[in-house]
Amino acid sequence: MKILDAVSITLLVMRVACANTTLAVAYAPLAQSTSTPSTPSKQYPNAKTQANQLNNAVLSEDYEKAADLTYPKLIQLIGGRAKYLAVLKGGMNETQSDQFRIISTVSDDPTDIIEVGSDVYAILPTTMKIKVAEGVLVGQSSLIGVSNDRGKHWTFVDAGNGFNHKQLKTLFPAAADRLKVPERKPPVLLRTL
Repeated sequence: MKILDAVSITLLVMRVACANTTLAVAYAPLAQSTSTPSTPSKQYPNAKTQANQLNNAVLSEDYEKAADLTYPKLIQLIGGRAKYLAVLKGGMNETQSDQFRIISTVSDDPTDIIEVGSDVYAILPTTMKIKVAEGVLVGQSSLIGVSNDRGKHWTFVDAGNGFNHKQLKTLFPAAADRLKVPERKPPVLLRTL
């Protein structure tokens, strides 16, 4: 398997559910909302903590916990919890091997937070390290975090490539026009000595 193909597959594993949202997802109209300006991330420390709980759950194959930390509307659009669990498990099984293994996925503090009514949306930069025969690939992506209780509990969607604006509006109708999802950067190969 070519390195770039393998990287693309692995980065898609963390957003495997997002790729499937294109299947017969109806367009949801943009809701009217009142919103407040960006809020400092220090007011939402649980976002980073719970994003990393999701990352660790996926890597430790605790798919039930991963589903608990995944944005419920995404799970619904995929076809329910059982189908989501099967897709996540299948994707991870396909990408992990002796020559290709995700060794870490770490999310950082939110960089862009918006409030819409009582909901809070955040973009969390995420770094993934993947062991390959040639060394370690380091890729940058991000998660979209959503809290319906002003930052106490969060659920997430991987915001890597595969999202277009219409899909954002389907998942987050009240916030899609204001979410600033950064483009995924190409992975960098760090050669081991």
